[in-house]
Amino acid sequence: MIDVVLDWRFVENRDDDPRWHYSRALYAYLSPRRREVLYIGKADGCSVKRRWMEKDAFWRDLECDRRLQSHRVIVADISISDGCRLTRELLADVESLLICVVKPWGNIQCRSTRIQRADLIVRCRGSWPITKRTFRDE
Repeated sequence: MIDVVLDWRFVENRDDDPRWHYSRALYAYLSPRRREVLYIGKADGCSVKRRWMEKDAFWRDLECDRRLQSHRVIVADISISDGCRLTRELLADVESLLICVVKPWGNIQCRSTRIQRADLIVRCRGSWPITKRTFRDE
Protein backbone atom coordinates (compact mmCIF):
# COMPACT_ATOMS: atom_id res chain seq x y z
CA MET A 1 0.00 0.00 0.00
CA ILE A 2 1.19 3.52 -0.80
CA ASP A 3 0.02 6.05 1.77
CA VAL A 4 0.40 9.66 0.64
CA VAL A 5 -0.24 12.53 3.05
CA LEU A 6 -0.82 15.98 1.56
CA ASP A 7 -0.43 18.79 4.08
CA TRP A 8 -2.06 21.71 2.25
CA ARG A 9 -1.02 25.27 3.11
CA PHE A 10 -2.05 28.64 1.71
CA VAL A 11 0.55 30.42 -0.39
CA GLU A 12 1.24 34.00 0.56
CA ASN A 13 1.04 36.45 -2.32
CA ARG A 14 4.74 37.22 -1.97
CA ASP A 15 7.61 35.89 -4.03
CA ASP A 16 9.51 34.89 -0.89
CA ASP A 17 6.94 32.24 0.07
CA PRO A 18 8.92 29.02 -0.51
CA ARG A 19 5.87 27.12 -1.78
CA TRP A 20 5.85 29.22 -4.96
CA HIS A 21 9.24 27.68 -5.76
CA TYR A 22 8.38 23.98 -5.24
CA SER A 23 9.19 22.12 -8.45
CA ARG A 24 7.60 18.75 -7.67
CA ALA A 25 4.31 19.49 -5.97
CA LEU A 26 0.56 19.51 -6.06
CA TYR A 27 -1.33 22.78 -5.93
CA ALA A 28 -4.95 23.89 -6.04
CA TYR A 29 -6.80 27.09 -6.80
CA LEU A 30 -9.75 27.82 -4.53
CA SER A 31 -12.69 30.17 -4.85
CA PRO A 32 -12.15 33.29 -2.75
CA ARG A 33 -15.04 32.78 -0.30
CA ARG A 34 -16.62 29.36 -0.74
CA ARG A 35 -15.05 26.04 0.07
CA GLU A 36 -14.70 25.13 -3.60
CA VAL A 37 -11.69 23.68 -5.39
CA LEU A 38 -11.55 25.33 -8.81
CA TYR A 39 -8.49 23.52 -10.16
CA ILE A 40 -5.97 20.89 -9.08
CA GLY A 41 -2.58 20.73 -10.76
CA LYS A 42 0.95 19.52 -10.43
CA ALA A 43 4.30 21.19 -10.86
CA ASP A 44 6.91 18.76 -12.10
CA GLY A 45 10.10 20.21 -13.46
CA CYS A 46 8.95 23.81 -13.11
CA SER A 47 7.78 25.90 -10.18
CA VAL A 48 4.27 26.28 -8.82
CA LYS A 49 4.53 29.99 -9.61
CA ARG A 50 5.46 29.31 -13.22
CA ARG A 51 2.44 27.01 -13.60
CA TRP A 52 0.28 29.76 -12.07
CA MET A 53 1.66 32.30 -14.56
CA GLU A 54 1.05 30.00 -17.57
CA LYS A 55 -2.72 29.78 -17.10
CA ASP A 56 -3.94 32.85 -19.04
CA ALA A 57 -6.85 31.00 -20.68
CA PHE A 58 -7.92 29.56 -17.32
CA TRP A 59 -7.95 33.01 -15.67
CA ARG A 60 -9.98 34.47 -18.56
CA ASP A 61 -12.50 31.63 -18.36
CA LEU A 62 -12.72 31.97 -14.60
CA GLU A 63 -13.58 35.67 -14.90
CA CYS A 64 -15.98 35.20 -17.80
CA ASP A 65 -17.76 31.97 -16.82
CA ARG A 66 -17.67 32.18 -13.04
CA ARG A 67 -17.43 35.96 -12.57
CA LEU A 68 -14.56 35.46 -10.11
CA GLN A 69 -11.93 38.17 -9.99
CA SER A 70 -9.74 36.54 -7.34
CA HIS A 71 -8.76 33.15 -5.98
CA ARG A 72 -6.65 31.52 -3.29
CA VAL A 73 -3.74 29.13 -3.82
CA ILE A 74 -2.80 26.14 -1.68
CA VAL A 75 0.24 23.90 -2.11
CA ALA A 76 0.78 20.52 -0.50
CA ASP A 77 3.80 19.34 1.41
CA ILE A 78 3.94 15.66 0.46
CA SER A 79 4.83 12.76 2.75
CA ILE A 80 4.92 9.18 1.52
CA SER A 81 4.92 5.86 3.36
CA ASP A 82 8.30 4.31 4.12
CA GLY A 83 9.96 2.56 1.24
CA CYS A 84 8.32 4.74 -1.41
CA ARG A 85 9.57 7.79 -3.23
CA LEU A 86 7.83 10.61 -5.03
CA THR A 87 8.18 9.72 -8.69
CA ARG A 88 6.61 11.59 -11.58
CA GLU A 89 4.21 8.71 -12.05
CA LEU A 90 3.11 8.71 -8.41
CA LEU A 91 2.62 12.49 -8.46
CA ALA A 92 0.48 12.16 -11.60
CA ASP A 93 -1.54 9.34 -10.03
CA VAL A 94 -2.25 11.37 -6.89
CA GLU A 95 -3.27 14.39 -8.98
CA SER A 96 -5.58 12.35 -11.21
CA LEU A 97 -7.22 10.59 -8.23
CA LEU A 98 -8.03 13.94 -6.63
CA ILE A 99 -9.36 15.36 -9.90
CA CYS A 100 -11.49 12.28 -10.58
CA VAL A 101 -13.15 12.40 -7.15
CA VAL A 102 -13.34 16.18 -6.52
CA LYS A 103 -14.17 17.17 -10.13
CA PRO A 104 -12.92 20.77 -9.97
CA TRP A 105 -14.55 23.25 -12.34
CA GLY A 106 -11.32 24.02 -14.19
CA ASN A 107 -10.03 20.48 -14.71
CA ILE A 108 -11.08 18.66 -17.85
CA GLN A 109 -8.71 15.67 -17.90
CA CYS A 110 -9.11 12.77 -15.42
CA ARG A 111 -12.66 13.75 -14.48
CA SER A 112 -14.28 10.54 -15.64
CA THR A 113 -11.65 7.97 -16.57
CA ARG A 114 -8.14 7.32 -15.39
CA ILE A 115 -5.61 4.56 -14.86
CA GLN A 116 -5.98 3.32 -11.31
CA ARG A 117 -3.29 2.44 -8.79
CA ALA A 118 -5.13 -0.04 -6.57
CA ASP A 119 -2.85 0.36 -3.57
CA LEU A 120 -3.01 4.17 -3.33
CA ILE A 121 -4.47 6.09 -0.38
CA VAL A 122 -4.29 9.89 -0.30
CA ARG A 123 -4.96 11.80 2.92
CA CYS A 124 -5.46 15.57 2.80
CA ARG A 125 -4.69 17.69 5.85
CA GLY A 126 -4.13 21.31 6.70
CA SER A 127 -5.95 23.88 4.58
CA TRP A 128 -7.72 21.34 2.34
CA PRO A 129 -11.11 23.05 1.90
CA ILE A 130 -13.60 20.22 1.48
CA THR A 131 -14.99 17.75 3.97
CA LYS A 132 -13.75 14.66 2.15
CA ARG A 133 -10.13 14.22 3.17
CA THR A 134 -9.30 10.57 2.42
CA PHE A 135 -9.22 9.25 -1.12
CA ARG A 136 -8.74 5.58 -2.03
CA ASP A 137 -7.97 4.32 -5.49
CA GLU A 138 -10.38 1.41 -5.92
